This record gives sequence, structure tokens and C-alpha cells, in this order.
Amino acid sequence: EFDKGKDSVPDLPLRTVTVELDDAYFGDFPNCTIIMPTRTAAGLENFKPLVEEALGHHMTKKVSRIVDHTERDLRARQAALELGRIEDRKGLAKATECKTLLYSRVVGPGHTYLVVWSQVQIGLEVVMLRAADGHVLWRARHIADRSDGGLPLSPFGFAIDAYSSAKFSSDREIAESVVDDAVRRL
Repeated sequence: EFDKGKDSVPDLPLRTVTVELDDAYFGDFPNCTIIMPTRTAAGLENFKPLVEEALGHHMTKKVSRIVDHTERDLRARQAALELGRIEDRKGLAKATECKTLLYSRVVGPGHTYLVVWSQVQIGLEVVMLRAADGHVLWRARHIADRSDGGLPLSPFGFAIDAYSSAKFSSDREIAESVVDDAVRRL
């Protein structure tokens, strides 16, 4: 089961998108999917809402109906369902008339700040499971990153790189942009 996986995306080179499709994906093409709560490695919790929102936006191009985090949480509360339980996830799928569940996991260093150089990097794994039996229909992985700053060769270069790095590190839209890039490439 996807929830029991490791908190890493092994052997995946940067800028590479890995996609695995099962024949059942095309045999019973999903017309609706539920975006399940995103899992993260420790320290990356701030990426959860960004990933769920980006998945909701980009999956509309692949599936005709998306049950986003707002509808998912509302339906689960109304029906007193605990999304951590398999039977309750099946009940949510039945209540929303969706045949698939879309899980995501964020791994990676997240934000790195080293005075003269900053980076935002995430690894993202997304898995679409058939709700009825947990069969994996589609799996994709990608690592996305952005950085700014550099290796200063003079005191003047140090000041410029430190300023660029600090400005980059404090820009809240960078993380959103990196997540959107990762999801879009899946």
C-alpha cells in the first residue's frame, strides 16, 4: 500500500519524470478521482496544501472530475469517515462516485539556505489507486528545484550573492512555483 512506503524517491535523477501506467488504467479509464491528504517527510509539512492545490488544478486536464481537499474533507466529516481506514476510503469513493484515489508524497531537502546560495527542492511521488481493491493504476515521480546565489570570488561578489540568496529564500512564491512545476510535469 502506498501509505507504507519509504520517505524517499530513490535513484531518480534531477529533471527526470518517471511514469508507470498499468493496462487497467486504459481499460477502465478513471472519470473521477479523490485527492487524498498529502504525506511529507519531516520538516516539509508546509508543502502539503501547495501539492494538494496543484494536483487539483493539473489533474483536471487528465480526469473529468476531481474531488479536491475541501470537498473530500467535507464529505468525510458529514459521513463520519476516518480517511486513515481503508473501508472508510472506499466509503468516500462510493459517496462521491469516484473509482480512484490519488495519493501524493513529498520528500527532499525542501528549503536550503547557505548565506550565499539558497535552494528549494522537492521530490514528488503521485499514485492513483483503484478505490475498490487498491490496485495501482498510475504512478509518477519527479524532483523539481530552483536556486539562486553563487560562489563568491570577491567581497563584492559575496555581498551580491548573499543578497540574491536572501531575496530568493524569502520569496514565498518560489515554493509554490517549484511544486507547480513538479506536478505539471507529471
